[in-house]
Amino acid sequence: MSVVNPNPNPLHGDRLLLRGFEREDAELYRAWVNEPEIMDLVDRALPVTRLEHDRWYEALVTGRSNVVFALEALDRPRFVGVVWLADLEPRHRRAELRIVIGDRACWGKGYGREAIALLLRHAFEALNLHKVYAYVLATNPRAAKAFLAAGFAEEAVLKEDRFVRGRYVDVLRLAALRPTRVP
Repeated sequence: MSVVNPNPNPLHGDRLLLRGFEREDAELYRAWVNEPEIMDLVDRALPVTRLEHDRWYEALVTGRSNVVFALEALDRPRFVGVVWLADLEPRHRRAELRIVIGDRACWGKGYGREAIALLLRHAFEALNLHKVYAYVLATNPRAAKAFLAAGFAEEAVLKEDRFVRGRYVDVLRLAALRPTRVP
């Protein structure tokens, strides 16, 4: 399975366009993930430095085991977040789905669910994956709701798996399996 394309073809949804994640998007993304609330939601303990971010961006968009898209809201075309498949495993035909919607005006409006559903369909149909999974902090119910609404199911609860702001929190392991076709 040779699946990775550093500039994937855009994916079109009802309210979102998933397009290539460009360097111009990256600095705004870094500002978002350095906001304290978002840092907690994505399990960051320290702010992301420019050097660390530049290295992360290069590894993400050129890595052979990633497929990454910027999220662009169609109502007012603007960059609102990033969604990607990480750690693609050709042998097992699986990958981890990660998402960050940094534009707070887009929180709670279904953009996350739509982005997850679009990338999930791409993972199964275009990349021929069998399983897509995600890890969500139990303290992030909005993300869990988006994954569940997009077709994921809870596989496990990793009890007190992460240390966030002075306390241990559970992590939900969510997954979606490729639908089987019945003849």
